[in-house]
Amino acid sequence: MTAERDGAKRSRGRRVTQREIADIVGVSSATVSYAFNGTPGVSEDVRQRILTVAKDLGFRPNRTAQGLRRGRMNMIGLLLADIANPFYPELSSGVINAASAHGSQVFLAQVGLGGMLQAEAARNLVDRGCDGLVFTSVVDGDTELLRELQAADTPFVYANRRVDAIPADWVHVDDFAASREAAEWVVRSGRLQVAVIGGPSESSVSHDRARGALAALGAAGLSPVDERLIDGELSRDSGRERCAALLDSGAAVDAIVCGNDMIALGVMDVCHARGVLIPEDVAIVGFDDMSFASAGPLQLSTVTVPRQLMGERAVAMLFDRIDGYDGPPREECLPHQLRIRATTGPRTAGPTDQRGTA
Repeated sequence: MTAERDGAKRSRGRRVTQREIADIVGVSSATVSYAFNGTPGVSEDVRQRILTVAKDLGFRPNRTAQGLRRGRMNMIGLLLADIANPFYPELSSGVINAASAHGSQVFLAQVGLGGMLQAEAARNLVDRGCDGLVFTSVVDGDTELLRELQAADTPFVYANRRVDAIPADWVHVDDFAASREAAEWVVRSGRLQVAVIGGPSESSVSHDRARGALAALGAAGLSPVDERLIDGELSRDSGRERCAALLDSGAAVDAIVCGNDMIALGVMDVCHARGVLIPEDVAIVGFDDMSFASAGPLQLSTVTVPRQLMGERAVAMLFDRIDGYDGPPREECLPHQLRIRATTGPRTAGPTDQRGTA
């Protein structure tokens, strides 16, 4: 080991090659390469000696060159609808951490809700050499793009949303069951005039969440208050607009089941502005358990989605495909949990009607 240390000292201060590391340790260049790549056949003692000398020399393997030798670029693409949406940071963290463990970097693209921007971003990522893609925001309109990727043997996985017409590996929670549980809770607490303010129907997640809430109401012999409110954007502004329209209509309502926490936040804005008490007059439940849902006085009842784990599992599936797995599409359903907080509770007043103007 002393000779190895002396050799390392003599090589400091200039660019070091794997050949020099091999000479210092007394092994072949191939053995050094195997040690860095984790290839079987190198003893743990030799591998540690190689890594120690490399560290002493400040040597860093050329990951791009390694990837090219294996037919890879050690990059994957992550396509997000809106990076400012609090749903995505944890999911992105899971993707980045898992990709790093595979020696790969992640390129992010913000693509909105499908359409031309998503197709352009996906093609650019592939053209830049990404080994595979993680889609989080696909909609039915992306079918042509997904068929194109499959025809080109480009590995991709779905995280959260899916496109039924193009089966692929998919990591998700059971949005239908979770939303049904949330709606069942508000009905059991005595709420009978329930509105559903959901997300865009072209999103598989929003579609499933709306179906789940409607199934719970139907099982209780109830119909949603104003079905026109079900389809809309997954944003705080959209929650405000649709809640204001609901209250302006004069319809009796004592609970609102929201397609995500951002919608719920907008609903709460309008209720506070109009003097509608939460939960005394109207119970509100969201979905996703975003970071703000349990912050301070807000305490929004919602459904927890393990977003970081979702990102990690999506990457695991993607690298299976990159490594050559060619079996049928797989589905992994992650656990969810209904979090009951301050915005839901037993009904203590009659259904609210219009309260002032926002």
